[in-house]
Amino acid sequence: MKKHRYLYCLLAPFIISILVYLNGLQNSFVYDDDSTIINNYFIRHWDNLPDLFTGKYFILSAELTYRPVVTLSYFIDYTFWHLNPVGYHLTNMLLHAVNSMLVFVFCRQVFKNSTPALISAVFFAAYPLFSEAVNAIGFREDLLAFLFLILAFICYTKANRQRYILWYSISLLCYFLSLFSKEMAITLPVLIILYDVILKGFSVAKSRYLYYAGYFAVAIFYILNRFLFLHNPLESHIPYPQGSLFVNCLTMPHVLASYVRLFFLPFHLNADYVVPFSTSLANASFWLAILLFLAVGVISFRLRSHNKHAFFFVLWCLVTLVPVMNIVPLGNLMAERYLYLPGVGFCMIAADMASKFFWENAHSKRPFPSFFNRRVFVCILFSIVMGSACLTIQRNNDWKDGLQLWSRTVAASPDSFRAHINLGNAYEKKGLYAAAFEEYGKALSIDPDDADIYNNLGIYYDKTNRFEDAIQRFTKCLSINSRHPRAYNNLGVIFTKQRRLDDAIQAFRQAISINPLYPDAHNNLGIAYYRKGMMDEAEREFKTAIAIEPYHAEAHNDLGILYNDRRLHDDAIREFEAAIRIKPDYANAHMNLGAVLLKHRKDTGSALFHLKESIKIDPQQAQSAGINKLIQQLEGEIKQVTGSE
Repeated sequence: MKKHRYLYCLLAPFIISILVYLNGLQNSFVYDDDSTIINNYFIRHWDNLPDLFTGKYFILSAELTYRPVVTLSYFIDYTFWHLNPVGYHLTNMLLHAVNSMLVFVFCRQVFKNSTPALISAVFFAAYPLFSEAVNAIGFREDLLAFLFLILAFICYTKANRQRYILWYSISLLCYFLSLFSKEMAITLPVLIILYDVILKGFSVAKSRYLYYAGYFAVAIFYILNRFLFLHNPLESHIPYPQGSLFVNCLTMPHVLASYVRLFFLPFHLNADYVVPFSTSLANASFWLAILLFLAVGVISFRLRSHNKHAFFFVLWCLVTLVPVMNIVPLGNLMAERYLYLPGVGFCMIAADMASKFFWENAHSKRPFPSFFNRRVFVCILFSIVMGSACLTIQRNNDWKDGLQLWSRTVAASPDSFRAHINLGNAYEKKGLYAAAFEEYGKALSIDPDDADIYNNLGIYYDKTNRFEDAIQRFTKCLSINSRHPRAYNNLGVIFTKQRRLDDAIQAFRQAISINPLYPDAHNNLGIAYYRKGMMDEAEREFKTAIAIEPYHAEAHNDLGILYNDRRLHDDAIREFEAAIRIKPDYANAHMNLGAVLLKHRKDTGSALFHLKESIKIDPQQAQSAGINKLIQQLEGEIKQVTGSE
């Protein structure tokens, strides 16, 4: 019976996680998913795997810090799902569900009691504060770092209880994987020592110093890799707030206070928080935050003798927040995903307090607690979990697509330049260029020194045929960030349109020198070579683009045009057909295939089909008059043939 009960307790948080995040499977790619998944050609070929362990990783992976375990998970996802977001969201959902089960296992080892362990796990499974880490595929690092850290902790407790070197070895391996998922895992050795000192006693902790040495050795190995061997130089360009460590020290207590509020009140969640900087010791918010932490410190200290578990988990929250306190400057000062690991400490505190209060009062002989019987306790717990689940399900809908997410974020953070940029991108994908331009303008008014804004404005001007304005914006982008491959590529496209082919070739080469696995830049360079009459060079670049991305329809089409010019008609037909298989609504490929089938295979029926498809897909294309005339001519010839028969 006990085994069955344990199994049910394991399955409960898993199933709740699945049910709570099930509606998230319909969501598309959002936030950083464009760079980490959609435009990340590194993950599309297992031949690239060796570069996971070299300095090329930062150029190819779109990651700012070294997180090979996360990138490896994208390799696996792409193998099965390609660019279908359902599979990636399914992976995140399952990771969170497994993490919820591990919370139960870990808490049961800590509490020696299934009741608070189950409450912690169920609470963790449904809590809305963790929805960002689950819904954003690009933030999978938090899920993976948590998974391996909790596994490492569980194996450590087993190693101490059973004295098995195998458990200790597995624990060190999991810690290693956790660190190379996300740097927040660096806190594990401190958590283990606190666990032993607080819950086992100082003498026990003192006897386990050899165990601790292994974790510190792994941590030192990681630090050496992180800052010496595989350090991304771009990290050095991330500044402190206003470029001042002093301002950072004054600002972060306010961020900590905001995190405490979010733990207790997970409402009005936001994908991009704008943190006001504290620049003076006279700032009232700084002292209010300090008073809050003094109060938390006093309460925690008083807990150390009355409730050791609660004291340990308060310290868990504080210790795991240290890596995101901007000691090493981060891209974001504040984010909900940073609370995924600290959040388990909050869930355990809440579960411990709730179970003790209700469970002990339910068996008390005092008159008033009789109300708190087991049924009432279960009903209250069920209501809390259901409320959390409803909030989470509602929050999942906000991550449906870029337009939905960033519209909500702009409403919550109107001063966020990142939110305005991303909302502009979402409008642009929908073809709402005027709305996109307006959002880019708002972003520019907030932060006039952001390179991406100028790149996006350049794209807007390109699409509205204002080429000189586009060139100015791309040039401004590159003056801010000289290693912006997309800006170089976009600049090359404009030069190609203006027949400035030498300038275009130079721009595309610059893009490729920054990111060698940039298929669009290779294909565009091929087009520039083709127009310059450099056919061998053009063929090489088209084939390189296809080698990087076999599903690059434009490269197949362009290579087909080149083969047709070289009278390699069968090869041309093969490339046009490949382009259409990849992109069935590719009007230009249908037109090219129809023309070559008609001229060189005399296949009137197939040629007519593809020419009609081309006009059906894009009736406003430049060659539409000629295509329609040819269709009428072919239909007339077919009628004459059928009529004579």
